Amino acid sequence: MSAHRPAPPSGNTAVQIAGLWDMNRITVLTALALALPLATALQTRGTAMLAPLALALVVALGWPLVFALLRRRAFGWDGALSAVLFVLLVPEGLPLWQQAVALSFGVVLGEQVFGGRGRNFLNPTVVALAFLLFSFPAPPAAAPAPLVAGAAAAGGLLLLAVGVLSWRVVAGFGVGVLALVLLTPPPGGISALISAGLVLGLVFAIGDPVASACTNPGRWLYGALAGVLVVVLGGAVAGTGALHAMVFSALLAGIFAPLIDQGVVWVNVRQRGGRNG
Repeated sequence: MSAHRPAPPSGNTAVQIAGLWDMNRITVLTALALALPLATALQTRGTAMLAPLALALVVALGWPLVFALLRRRAFGWDGALSAVLFVLLVPEGLPLWQQAVALSFGVVLGEQVFGGRGRNFLNPTVVALAFLLFSFPAPPAAAPAPLVAGAAAAGGLLLLAVGVLSWRVVAGFGVGVLALVLLTPPPGGISALISAGLVLGLVFAIGDPVASACTNPGRWLYGALAGVLVVVLGGAVAGTGALHAMVFSALLAGIFAPLIDQGVVWVNVRQRGGRNG
């Protein structure tokens, strides 16, 4: 986590979100929200999902265990969230070894080298999917079933209700999408942008409270940036193009989140200095 951003939540620090939830409770709430689309996907995709899910859980929990032992820290179970989200979004038909390499890259270089969950500034699943799409020829990604989108939206409502998912990020995302769609309408209109993968990405990747901006104005700007990038990067394109749009919009917005927060802090300091002067 950048030194310019507020202290991030971690399993060993009693940082509160919305005055109610520390990091351990946030993990539990996010797991409950993510269980809804997972159960729906298991019902629609059947046993074909079991092997990728088992492998992802081993990888996403195994690396944090290794780093916890090396650093002599407590082990956290939040890696399971990265595993489930990865399996829900990864294109079907990819060899398991490619999935294992990509998720290892995301967990290690996107999270653990920064000190673990709460200290990273990028979502590890987003890093893993970006590495996968860059490094291996991905087959056309079948969009998750509409029922999965509904389950993800229901999970998002739960996270919004407790303040884990910022409504400012969601609203900013909507503003960014609508503004760019009005300026340059995509083929098929705004309905072509909406997919189950996009809903999953918005709730659990773009809306990740660790990877997103920390200041209230910054959350608006961060969400709007992600929304604009989804449209620019081809969110209207079905299949792998839509997955690219969601993944790389989340990645780029996450990279700029510390700069956005620093800009907000700088403006606030200048305004207070002007009033005091």
